[in-house]
Amino acid sequence: MHDAESGPPRRVQAVDTSCAIVEALRELDGAGVSELAQRLDLSKATVHSHLQTLAANEFVVQQGDSYAVSLKFVDLGEYAKNQVSIYDIAVEEVERLAEETGEVVQFMIEEHGQGVYLHKATGENAIQTASYTGDRKLLHCTALGKAILSRLSDEEVDAVVDRHGLPARTENTITDRDRLHEELATIREENVAFDDEEILDGLRCVAAPVEHPGGDVVGAISISGPTSRFKGDRFDEELPEVVQGAANVIEVNATQV
Repeated sequence: MHDAESGPPRRVQAVDTSCAIVEALRELDGAGVSELAQRLDLSKATVHSHLQTLAANEFVVQQGDSYAVSLKFVDLGEYAKNQVSIYDIAVEEVERLAEETGEVVQFMIEEHGQGVYLHKATGENAIQTASYTGDRKLLHCTALGKAILSRLSDEEVDAVVDRHGLPARTENTITDRDRLHEELATIREENVAFDDEEILDGLRCVAAPVEHPGGDVVGAISISGPTSRFKGDRFDEELPEVVQGAANVIEVNATQV
């Protein structure tokens, strides 16, 4: 039997339900009571009560017979971003690097065992990617995520894998725990991580971890582009040096924060 201190955290079912409704509204791009009830296997009365409560607190808006996530989340999101101590420093370097390379540049942090894109900038030659600020990705299938994982202990990495698994995104995705640990060991030595079409066919990425002056990892910065441009010495040597330099700039500037 678990006590209050060592046992699993207590959950409030009503809050879980409200959170599930908000997530479903996002995934469905808005929905009515019946559609939400069917998707979440809840009664219409339950869904309606939660929606009315969320609307009264301005977390959702009603549009005829449909409901949608409200702009209140934009306010909360901006607040959350600015709570990251190096946010302004990271944004400046991401923007600079995108202009310099002409490619997609992104900064990611870890939260709840997943990677969250904190900022994204696109250079003049950048391809369109589906990622966006606030988007969450599993850590094992991106260069950014692997760069972050490389700065965690083996036990912490295993905890992330236990929680989220190692699902395949492409034929190149790492789906074996031992292989992941081997790659993370290499990343620790070389201070650079690669995504070789592991999350999307035709897309490659190079990333470097960013550490706090105290030694803890705070995130990672990356450059992404098509396999047609990310190949040979550019992919293996030039871009790794560029992204490592950007990570170093953020780390040095962070000492002043």
